[in-house]
Amino acid sequence: MTATALPSQPTVIPGPPGHPLLGSVPALQRDLLGTLMEGFHRHGDVVTYRIGARWQRLGSDLVAVYHPEGVRHVLTNPQVFGRRTAGFDALTEMLGEGLLTSDGDLWKRQRRTLQPLFTPRRVAGYTDLMTAEAERVVGEGQPGSVVDLHELMGRYALRVVGRALFGDEIDDVAPALLRLVPFGSDLSLARSMQIVRLPLGVPTPRNRRFRQVSADLYAIVDRILARRSDGDRDDMLSRLHAARDPETGQPLSRAEIRDQVLVFLLAGHETTAGALTFTLHLLGRHPEIQERVATGDSDLVRAALMEGMRLYPPAHSTERRATADTEIAGYRIRRGTPVLVSPWVTHRHPEYWPDPERFDPDRFLGDRDRDRPRYTYFPFGGGQRSCIGEHFALLEATVLLRTLLTRYRVEALDAQLRLTPLITLRPAAPVRAALYPR
Repeated sequence: MTATALPSQPTVIPGPPGHPLLGSVPALQRDLLGTLMEGFHRHGDVVTYRIGARWQRLGSDLVAVYHPEGVRHVLTNPQVFGRRTAGFDALTEMLGEGLLTSDGDLWKRQRRTLQPLFTPRRVAGYTDLMTAEAERVVGEGQPGSVVDLHELMGRYALRVVGRALFGDEIDDVAPALLRLVPFGSDLSLARSMQIVRLPLGVPTPRNRRFRQVSADLYAIVDRILARRSDGDRDDMLSRLHAARDPETGQPLSRAEIRDQVLVFLLAGHETTAGALTFTLHLLGRHPEIQERVATGDSDLVRAALMEGMRLYPPAHSTERRATADTEIAGYRIRRGTPVLVSPWVTHRHPEYWPDPERFDPDRFLGDRDRDRPRYTYFPFGGGQRSCIGEHFALLEATVLLRTLLTRYRVEALDAQLRLTPLITLRPAAPVRAALYPR
Protein backbone atom coordinates (compact mmCIF):
# COMPACT_ATOMS: atom_id res chain seq x y z
CA MET A 1 0.00 0.00 0.00
CA THR A 2 1.52 3.29 -1.10
CA ALA A 3 0.72 6.98 -1.03
CA THR A 4 2.94 8.34 -3.78
CA ALA A 5 2.10 9.57 -7.27
CA LEU A 6 -1.55 9.98 -8.20
CA PRO A 7 -2.91 7.62 -10.84
CA SER A 8 -3.48 9.21 -14.24
CA GLN A 9 -7.20 8.32 -14.13
CA PRO A 10 -9.44 8.22 -11.06
CA THR A 11 -10.12 4.68 -9.91
CA VAL A 12 -13.59 3.81 -8.65
CA ILE A 13 -13.42 2.82 -4.99
CA PRO A 14 -15.68 -0.19 -4.30
CA GLY A 15 -18.50 0.03 -1.81
CA PRO A 16 -22.13 -0.76 -1.10
CA PRO A 17 -24.68 0.93 -3.41
CA GLY A 18 -26.95 1.93 -0.55
CA HIS A 19 -30.34 3.61 -0.81
CA PRO A 20 -30.94 5.59 -4.03
CA LEU A 21 -31.66 8.81 -2.14
CA LEU A 22 -29.94 8.33 1.22
CA GLY A 23 -26.98 6.14 0.28
CA SER A 24 -25.42 4.31 3.21
CA VAL A 25 -26.78 6.70 5.83
CA PRO A 26 -29.65 4.42 7.00
CA ALA A 27 -27.31 1.43 7.34
CA LEU A 28 -24.65 3.46 9.19
CA GLN A 29 -27.26 4.91 11.55
CA ARG A 30 -28.88 1.52 12.17
CA ASP A 31 -25.67 -0.50 12.67
CA LEU A 32 -22.50 1.52 12.27
CA LEU A 33 -20.02 -1.16 13.33
CA GLY A 34 -21.74 -3.96 11.44
CA THR A 35 -21.94 -1.85 8.28
CA LEU A 36 -18.23 -1.03 8.46
CA MET A 37 -17.31 -4.69 8.98
CA GLU A 38 -19.56 -5.82 6.15
CA GLY A 39 -17.96 -3.25 3.86
CA PHE A 40 -14.52 -4.55 4.75
CA HIS A 41 -15.44 -8.20 4.21
CA ARG A 42 -17.18 -7.53 0.90
CA HIS A 43 -15.03 -4.81 -0.63
CA GLY A 44 -11.59 -4.89 1.00
CA ASP A 45 -9.20 -2.43 2.61
CA VAL A 46 -10.57 0.76 1.02
CA VAL A 47 -14.35 1.18 0.85
CA THR A 48 -16.58 4.07 -0.19
CA TYR A 49 -19.92 4.69 1.52
CA ARG A 50 -22.34 7.01 -0.23
CA ILE A 51 -23.75 9.76 1.98
CA GLY A 52 -26.93 11.00 0.36
CA ALA A 53 -28.16 10.46 -3.18
CA ARG A 54 -26.16 8.56 -5.76
CA TRP A 55 -26.08 11.60 -8.01
CA GLN A 56 -22.86 13.52 -7.43
CA ARG A 57 -24.46 16.91 -6.80
CA LEU A 58 -26.90 15.57 -4.23
CA GLY A 59 -24.51 13.57 -2.06
CA SER A 60 -20.92 12.86 -1.14
CA ASP A 61 -18.64 9.92 -0.48
CA LEU A 62 -17.16 8.74 2.79
CA VAL A 63 -14.01 6.69 2.20
CA ALA A 64 -13.04 4.17 4.89
CA VAL A 65 -9.44 2.94 5.08
CA TYR A 66 -8.87 -0.31 6.96
CA HIS A 67 -5.37 -1.57 6.07
CA PRO A 68 -2.70 -0.57 8.64
CA GLU A 69 -0.54 1.10 6.00
CA GLY A 70 -3.49 3.18 4.85
CA VAL A 71 -4.30 4.05 8.47
CA ARG A 72 -0.70 5.16 8.96
CA HIS A 73 -0.93 7.43 5.93
CA VAL A 74 -4.14 9.05 7.14
CA LEU A 75 -3.07 9.61 10.75
CA THR A 76 0.52 10.72 10.17
CA ASN A 77 -0.01 13.22 7.34
CA PRO A 78 -1.93 16.13 8.91
CA GLN A 79 -0.95 18.35 5.98
CA VAL A 80 -3.09 16.10 3.73
CA PHE A 81 -5.77 14.87 6.14
CA GLY A 82 -7.25 17.62 8.31
CA ARG A 83 -9.58 17.46 11.31
CA ARG A 84 -12.37 19.72 10.09
CA THR A 85 -14.99 17.05 9.64
CA ALA A 86 -18.67 16.89 10.49
CA GLY A 87 -17.89 14.83 13.59
CA PHE A 88 -15.26 17.19 14.98
CA ASP A 89 -17.39 20.23 14.11
CA ALA A 90 -20.25 18.77 16.17
CA LEU A 91 -17.92 18.02 19.09
CA THR A 92 -16.55 21.57 18.92
CA GLU A 93 -20.09 22.93 19.12
CA MET A 94 -20.72 20.74 22.17
CA LEU A 95 -17.39 21.05 24.02
CA GLY A 96 -15.59 24.13 22.68
CA GLU A 97 -12.02 24.24 21.41
CA GLY A 98 -10.09 22.04 23.79
CA LEU A 99 -7.25 19.73 22.88
CA LEU A 100 -9.61 17.13 21.43
CA THR A 101 -11.36 19.51 19.04
CA SER A 102 -8.94 22.36 18.26
CA ASP A 103 -6.85 22.41 15.09
CA GLY A 104 -3.93 24.13 13.41
CA ASP A 105 -1.77 26.58 15.34
CA LEU A 106 -4.22 26.70 18.24
CA TRP A 107 -3.93 22.95 18.73
CA LYS A 108 -0.12 23.04 18.45
CA ARG A 109 0.10 25.70 21.15
CA GLN A 110 -2.30 23.82 23.43
CA ARG A 111 -0.44 20.55 22.93
CA ARG A 112 2.93 22.14 23.74
CA THR A 113 1.44 23.74 26.84
CA LEU A 114 -0.31 20.64 28.14
CA GLN A 115 2.20 17.92 27.27
CA PRO A 116 4.30 18.42 30.45
CA LEU A 117 1.21 17.63 32.54
CA PHE A 118 1.00 14.11 31.06
CA THR A 119 4.54 12.79 31.08
CA PRO A 120 4.95 9.29 32.57
CA ARG A 121 6.64 10.82 35.62
CA ARG A 122 3.80 13.30 36.23
CA VAL A 123 1.17 10.63 35.66
CA ALA A 124 2.86 8.28 38.15
CA GLY A 125 2.15 10.89 40.79
CA TYR A 126 -1.55 10.02 40.57
CA THR A 127 -1.00 6.36 41.50
CA ASP A 128 -2.04 6.80 45.13
CA LEU A 129 -5.20 8.66 44.12
CA MET A 130 -6.10 5.92 41.62
CA THR A 131 -5.42 3.21 44.18
CA ALA A 132 -7.62 4.92 46.77
CA GLU A 133 -10.48 5.23 44.29
CA ALA A 134 -10.06 1.61 43.18
CA GLU A 135 -10.21 0.48 46.81
CA ARG A 136 -13.30 2.61 47.29
CA VAL A 137 -15.10 1.03 44.33
CA VAL A 138 -14.03 -2.50 45.22
CA GLY A 139 -15.10 -1.96 48.82
CA GLU A 140 -18.65 -1.20 47.69
CA GLY A 141 -19.09 -4.75 46.38
CA GLN A 142 -20.89 -7.38 48.42
CA PRO A 143 -20.00 -11.08 48.18
CA GLY A 144 -22.10 -12.66 45.46
CA SER A 145 -23.67 -9.34 44.52
CA VAL A 146 -24.68 -8.55 40.95
CA VAL A 147 -23.31 -5.26 39.65
CA ASP A 148 -23.49 -3.25 36.44
CA LEU A 149 -19.84 -3.13 35.42
CA HIS A 150 -20.31 -0.06 33.24
CA GLU A 151 -22.00 1.93 36.00
CA LEU A 152 -19.27 0.88 38.44
CA MET A 153 -16.42 1.67 36.07
CA GLY A 154 -18.02 4.95 35.05
CA ARG A 155 -18.09 6.12 38.66
CA TYR A 156 -14.50 5.01 39.20
CA ALA A 157 -13.13 6.70 36.07
CA LEU A 158 -15.05 9.92 36.65
CA ARG A 159 -13.89 10.17 40.25
CA VAL A 160 -10.28 9.56 39.25
CA VAL A 161 -10.18 12.23 36.56
CA GLY A 162 -12.38 14.56 38.63
CA ARG A 163 -10.20 14.31 41.73
CA ALA A 164 -7.08 14.69 39.60
CA LEU A 165 -8.54 17.90 38.19
CA PHE A 166 -10.05 19.55 41.25
CA GLY A 167 -10.04 17.30 44.27
CA ASP A 168 -13.12 16.31 46.25
CA GLU A 169 -15.34 18.87 44.53
CA ILE A 170 -16.11 16.15 41.98
CA ASP A 171 -18.53 14.69 44.58
CA ASP A 172 -20.95 17.57 43.98
CA VAL A 173 -21.18 17.20 40.21
CA ALA A 174 -20.53 13.51 39.45
CA PRO A 175 -24.23 12.45 39.27
CA ALA A 176 -25.08 15.23 36.81
CA LEU A 177 -22.05 14.47 34.63
CA LEU A 178 -22.84 10.76 34.52
CA ARG A 179 -26.34 11.67 33.33
CA LEU A 180 -25.33 14.31 30.78
CA VAL A 181 -22.36 12.62 29.13
CA PRO A 182 -24.29 10.02 27.10
CA PHE A 183 -26.79 12.68 26.00
CA GLY A 184 -24.00 14.92 24.76
CA SER A 185 -22.33 12.05 22.95
CA ASP A 186 -25.57 10.88 21.34
CA LEU A 187 -26.54 14.37 20.19
CA SER A 188 -23.06 15.08 18.79
CA LEU A 189 -23.03 11.86 16.78
CA ALA A 190 -26.54 12.42 15.48
CA ARG A 191 -25.67 15.96 14.40
CA SER A 192 -22.52 14.80 12.63
CA MET A 193 -24.50 12.27 10.57
CA GLN A 194 -27.20 14.69 9.40
CA ILE A 195 -27.12 15.14 5.63
CA VAL A 196 -28.32 18.73 6.12
CA ARG A 197 -27.15 20.38 9.36
CA LEU A 198 -28.97 23.56 10.21
CA PRO A 199 -27.04 26.17 12.24
CA LEU A 200 -27.55 25.73 15.97
CA GLY A 201 -29.25 29.12 16.08
CA VAL A 202 -32.20 27.68 14.18
CA PRO A 203 -34.58 26.66 17.01
CA THR A 204 -35.44 23.13 15.95
CA PRO A 205 -36.21 20.64 18.76
CA ARG A 206 -32.92 18.80 18.12
CA ASN A 207 -30.89 22.02 18.13
CA ARG A 208 -32.54 23.15 21.35
CA ARG A 209 -31.66 19.85 23.04
CA PHE A 210 -28.10 20.08 21.76
CA ARG A 211 -27.62 23.62 23.04
CA GLN A 212 -29.21 22.82 26.41
CA VAL A 213 -26.95 19.83 27.08
CA SER A 214 -23.87 21.86 26.10
CA ALA A 215 -24.97 24.72 28.36
CA ASP A 216 -25.60 22.32 31.26
CA LEU A 217 -22.12 20.80 30.90
CA TYR A 218 -20.48 24.23 30.83
CA ALA A 219 -22.53 25.35 33.82
CA ILE A 220 -21.12 22.47 35.88
CA VAL A 221 -17.54 23.40 35.01
CA ASP A 222 -18.20 27.11 35.55
CA ARG A 223 -19.58 26.48 39.06
CA ILE A 224 -16.39 24.69 40.05
CA LEU A 225 -14.10 27.28 38.44
CA ALA A 226 -16.01 30.12 40.10
CA ARG A 227 -15.50 28.81 43.63
CA ARG A 228 -11.91 27.74 43.13
CA SER A 229 -8.98 29.86 44.17
CA ASP A 230 -5.70 28.46 42.98
CA GLY A 231 -3.99 28.78 46.35
CA ASP A 232 -1.35 26.17 46.97
CA ARG A 233 -3.33 23.19 45.66
CA ASP A 234 -1.42 20.67 43.60
CA ASP A 235 -4.14 19.38 41.31
CA MET A 236 -4.41 19.45 37.55
CA LEU A 237 -6.60 22.55 37.53
CA SER A 238 -3.91 24.51 39.33
CA ARG A 239 -1.36 23.14 36.88
CA LEU A 240 -3.53 24.28 33.98
CA HIS A 241 -3.50 27.80 35.43
CA ALA A 242 0.27 27.65 35.86
CA ALA A 243 1.04 26.05 32.47
CA ARG A 244 2.91 28.09 29.88
CA ASP A 245 3.67 27.52 26.22
CA PRO A 246 7.40 26.62 26.27
CA GLU A 247 7.95 28.55 23.03
CA THR A 248 6.10 31.78 23.77
CA GLY A 249 5.49 31.77 27.53
CA GLN A 250 1.77 32.31 26.84
CA PRO A 251 -0.67 30.94 29.46
CA LEU A 252 -3.99 29.32 28.70
CA SER A 253 -6.91 31.74 28.71
CA ARG A 254 -9.82 31.22 31.08
CA ALA A 255 -11.95 30.01 28.16
CA GLU A 256 -9.25 27.53 27.14
CA ILE A 257 -8.96 26.18 30.69
CA ARG A 258 -12.73 25.79 30.76
CA ASP A 259 -12.70 23.85 27.47
CA GLN A 260 -9.77 21.64 28.53
CA VAL A 261 -11.47 20.73 31.81
CA LEU A 262 -14.65 19.73 29.97
CA VAL A 263 -12.74 17.62 27.44
CA PHE A 264 -10.69 15.90 30.17
CA LEU A 265 -13.81 15.14 32.22
CA LEU A 266 -15.81 13.74 29.33
CA ALA A 267 -13.28 12.12 27.04
CA GLY A 268 -11.03 11.05 29.89
CA HIS A 269 -13.60 9.17 31.90
CA GLU A 270 -15.75 7.80 29.04
CA THR A 271 -12.93 6.00 27.26
CA THR A 272 -11.38 4.50 30.39
CA ALA A 273 -14.73 3.37 31.77
CA GLY A 274 -15.47 1.63 28.48
CA ALA A 275 -12.09 -0.08 28.31
CA LEU A 276 -12.47 -1.40 31.86
CA THR A 277 -16.08 -2.50 31.39
CA PHE A 278 -15.38 -4.53 28.27
CA THR A 279 -12.15 -6.02 29.60
CA LEU A 280 -13.83 -7.17 32.82
CA HIS A 281 -16.73 -8.61 30.83
CA LEU A 282 -14.28 -10.59 28.67
CA LEU A 283 -12.39 -11.82 31.72
CA GLY A 284 -15.71 -12.78 33.29
CA ARG A 285 -16.50 -14.88 30.22
CA HIS A 286 -13.07 -16.58 30.26
CA PRO A 287 -12.40 -17.72 33.86
CA GLU A 288 -9.18 -19.56 32.99
CA ILE A 289 -7.69 -16.36 31.54
CA GLN A 290 -9.03 -14.37 34.49
CA GLU A 291 -7.20 -16.63 36.94
CA ARG A 292 -3.94 -16.15 35.06
CA VAL A 293 -4.40 -12.38 35.07
CA ALA A 294 -5.42 -12.26 38.74
CA THR A 295 -2.28 -14.12 39.81
CA GLY A 296 0.05 -12.85 37.08
CA ASP A 297 2.45 -9.94 36.84
CA SER A 298 1.73 -6.40 35.64
CA ASP A 299 2.62 -7.31 32.05
CA LEU A 300 -0.21 -9.84 31.93
CA VAL A 301 -2.69 -7.38 33.46
CA ARG A 302 -1.70 -4.83 30.85
CA ALA A 303 -1.95 -7.44 28.08
CA ALA A 304 -5.52 -8.29 29.12
CA LEU A 305 -6.42 -4.61 29.01
CA MET A 306 -4.81 -4.16 25.59
CA GLU A 307 -6.69 -7.18 24.23
CA GLY A 308 -9.91 -5.81 25.68
CA MET A 309 -9.31 -2.56 23.81
CA ARG A 310 -8.51 -4.49 20.65
CA LEU A 311 -11.93 -6.14 20.64
CA TYR A 312 -13.80 -3.15 22.08
CA PRO A 313 -11.81 0.01 21.22
CA PRO A 314 -13.35 2.96 23.08
CA ALA A 315 -12.67 5.27 20.12
CA HIS A 316 -14.15 2.87 17.58
CA SER A 317 -13.76 5.18 14.57
CA THR A 318 -12.29 8.56 13.74
CA GLU A 319 -12.56 10.80 10.74
CA ARG A 320 -10.34 13.14 8.73
CA ARG A 321 -10.94 15.23 5.60
CA ALA A 322 -8.58 15.28 2.62
CA THR A 323 -7.25 18.80 2.15
CA ALA A 324 -5.57 17.92 -1.16
CA ASP A 325 -5.90 15.26 -3.83
CA THR A 326 -4.00 12.19 -2.70
CA GLU A 327 -3.87 8.43 -3.23
CA ILE A 328 -4.18 5.37 -1.04
CA ALA A 329 -3.66 1.83 -2.33
CA GLY A 330 -3.98 3.00 -5.92
CA TYR A 331 -7.26 4.80 -5.30
CA ARG A 332 -7.56 8.51 -5.82
CA ILE A 333 -8.91 10.44 -2.85
CA ARG A 334 -10.23 13.80 -3.97
CA ARG A 335 -9.78 16.98 -1.98
CA GLY A 336 -12.66 17.52 0.44
CA THR A 337 -13.46 13.82 0.84
CA PRO A 338 -14.17 12.61 4.40
CA VAL A 339 -11.85 9.70 5.24
CA LEU A 340 -12.60 7.32 8.10
CA VAL A 341 -10.28 4.94 9.94
CA SER A 342 -11.74 2.42 12.36
CA PRO A 343 -9.92 0.54 15.11
CA TRP A 344 -13.04 -1.64 15.35
CA VAL A 345 -12.35 -3.01 11.85
CA THR A 346 -8.54 -2.83 11.66
CA HIS A 347 -8.22 -4.58 15.05
CA ARG A 348 -10.01 -7.50 13.40
CA HIS A 349 -7.95 -7.58 10.20
CA PRO A 350 -7.27 -11.34 9.73
CA GLU A 351 -3.93 -10.69 8.03
CA TYR A 352 -2.57 -9.46 11.37
CA TRP A 353 -4.98 -10.92 13.95
CA PRO A 354 -5.51 -14.69 13.52
CA ASP A 355 -8.92 -15.80 14.79
CA PRO A 356 -9.69 -12.10 15.35
CA GLU A 357 -12.83 -12.51 17.49
CA ARG A 358 -11.03 -14.66 20.08
CA PHE A 359 -10.03 -13.05 23.39
CA ASP A 360 -6.31 -13.79 23.77
CA PRO A 361 -4.18 -11.45 25.93
CA ASP A 362 -1.06 -13.42 24.89
CA ARG A 363 -1.19 -11.47 21.62
CA PHE A 364 0.33 -8.58 23.58
CA LEU A 365 3.20 -10.47 25.18
CA GLY A 366 6.70 -11.03 23.84
CA ASP A 367 7.54 -11.29 20.16
CA ARG A 368 3.92 -11.50 19.04
CA ASP A 369 3.38 -7.94 20.19
CA ARG A 370 6.69 -6.55 18.94
CA ASP A 371 6.45 -8.02 15.44
CA ARG A 372 3.17 -6.41 14.36
CA PRO A 373 3.21 -3.23 12.23
CA ARG A 374 2.44 -0.09 14.21
CA TYR A 375 -1.03 0.67 12.87
CA THR A 376 -2.51 -2.78 13.23
CA TYR A 377 -3.48 -1.50 16.69
CA PHE A 378 -4.31 2.11 17.51
CA PRO A 379 -6.85 2.48 20.35
CA PHE A 380 -5.25 5.83 21.27
CA GLY A 381 -5.06 7.16 17.71
CA GLY A 382 -1.75 7.91 16.10
CA GLY A 383 0.57 10.49 14.62
CA GLN A 384 0.94 13.85 16.30
CA ARG A 385 -2.71 13.75 17.38
CA SER A 386 -2.34 10.58 19.47
CA CYS A 387 -4.13 10.77 22.80
CA ILE A 388 -2.24 12.90 25.32
CA GLY A 389 -3.83 10.96 28.19
CA GLU A 390 -2.65 7.49 27.13
CA HIS A 391 -0.26 7.01 30.09
CA PHE A 392 -2.89 8.27 32.53
CA ALA A 393 -5.60 5.96 31.16
CA LEU A 394 -3.39 2.86 31.10
CA LEU A 395 -2.21 3.40 34.68
CA GLU A 396 -5.74 4.13 35.90
CA ALA A 397 -7.11 0.98 34.25
CA THR A 398 -4.36 -1.39 35.39
CA VAL A 399 -4.64 -0.13 38.99
CA LEU A 400 -8.36 -0.94 38.98
CA LEU A 401 -7.93 -4.37 37.39
CA ARG A 402 -5.23 -5.41 39.87
CA THR A 403 -7.27 -4.19 42.83
CA LEU A 404 -10.57 -5.76 41.79
CA LEU A 405 -9.19 -9.11 40.62
CA THR A 406 -7.11 -9.51 43.76
CA ARG A 407 -10.27 -9.40 45.88
CA TYR A 408 -12.99 -10.79 43.64
CA ARG A 409 -13.61 -13.37 40.97
CA VAL A 410 -15.79 -11.82 38.27
CA GLU A 411 -18.49 -13.88 36.56
CA ALA A 412 -20.06 -12.20 33.53
CA LEU A 413 -23.80 -12.91 33.37
CA ASP A 414 -24.41 -11.88 29.76
CA ALA A 415 -23.13 -14.03 26.89
CA GLN A 416 -23.36 -11.19 24.36
CA LEU A 417 -23.25 -7.44 24.69
CA ARG A 418 -25.34 -5.03 22.67
CA LEU A 419 -23.30 -1.96 21.78
CA THR A 420 -24.05 1.69 21.15
CA PRO A 421 -21.27 3.34 19.13
CA LEU A 422 -21.66 6.98 20.09
CA ILE A 423 -18.62 9.25 20.08
CA THR A 424 -17.13 6.49 22.22
CA LEU A 425 -18.18 2.85 22.36
CA ARG A 426 -20.77 2.16 25.05
CA PRO A 427 -22.82 -0.88 26.07
CA ALA A 428 -26.48 -0.52 25.15
CA ALA A 429 -27.65 -2.09 28.42
CA PRO A 430 -26.25 -2.84 31.89
CA VAL A 431 -23.22 -5.15 31.80
CA ARG A 432 -24.14 -7.57 34.56
CA ALA A 433 -21.55 -9.46 36.57
CA ALA A 434 -21.45 -11.31 39.88
CA LEU A 435 -18.55 -10.72 42.27
CA TYR A 436 -17.32 -13.64 44.40
CA PRO A 437 -14.64 -13.24 47.07
CA ARG A 438 -11.36 -15.02 46.36
